[in-house]
Amino acid sequence: MFAHKVIVLLALALCSTTIVRGTETNGTNTFTEFAFGIISNKLQTLQKQLSEMEFTMKQTNQKQTTLLARLDQINIDHERMRKEMQQLASKKDLDLFMINSGINLRSVSFPSCKKNPSKRSGKYIMQPAETDEPFLGYCEQTAYGGGWLVFQYRYDGSVDFYRNWTEYRNGFGSMDGEFWLGLEHLHRMTSAAKHELLVELKDFDGSYMYASYAEFAIGSEEDQYPLTKLGSYTGTANDSLLVHKGKTFSTKDREGSSNSSCAVLYKGAWWYAKCYDSNLNGVYRNSENAENIVWGKYKLKVGLAFSRMMIREV
Repeated sequence: MFAHKVIVLLALALCSTTIVRGTETNGTNTFTEFAFGIISNKLQTLQKQLSEMEFTMKQTNQKQTTLLARLDQINIDHERMRKEMQQLASKKDLDLFMINSGINLRSVSFPSCKKNPSKRSGKYIMQPAETDEPFLGYCEQTAYGGGWLVFQYRYDGSVDFYRNWTEYRNGFGSMDGEFWLGLEHLHRMTSAAKHELLVELKDFDGSYMYASYAEFAIGSEEDQYPLTKLGSYTGTANDSLLVHKGKTFSTKDREGSSNSSCAVLYKGAWWYAKCYDSNLNGVYRNSENAENIVWGKYKLKVGLAFSRMMIREV
């Protein structure tokens, strides 16, 4: 528009000059009027073209604004939908949501926490393979580089971990508090891809320690969820898991490969090996007792105040 105004002013100035000079004779005056008319017509045409261009630009800007508003609304709807799904607590809820919404959860789920681009820890829909049913998992996205799926969390004793086989298979507790994710979910995750293991511990004096294993996997329910893979150890808690490698999982109502009723004797559920070096699903209490939450190579029989077990795809 600025260029247009400059053209108009220059043209008017030129015409004014021509008209002044044209007062000398009638012939030149007539020619000046004729030239002025031509220039005036051209300027009117240019004005019309510029107006049309300006109108087109305004329409384009309006379309862009409308498109951006629609994209913003789509992002808002997607975020709202994701938050709603994070509040779902069971497979039944997920199935119902998928039926009512017509949404394939694969489009909003993650095969692992490591492949979740979000840097915020919280509940997310997990689906390790195309054929697997989706489930709700808790991703730890900040500690130790993030990308960890938490499968055991204990810190205040509010949840009873002395449970039966079905409960340990399916999972129990709340991801807003203490919980066990479920052996079946753990099996499917570690079968779909290679994972490492991180165990975090604290005692009642506030001392923190950890144990990290380069690989971790468990077998199927048919084989009684054995601890099939356990990689090399690093950490500050000492290795209290190696003796359990290869052992099947035991609960109070299903004995594992130890054949020693360890789950009943020590009020827990674990990959017992006549009976244990570790018992992280034992009784939560501040005392010295073999039934407690114990990491034996740290302190034998001494109950721990905090336990968190996590896996990450490698």
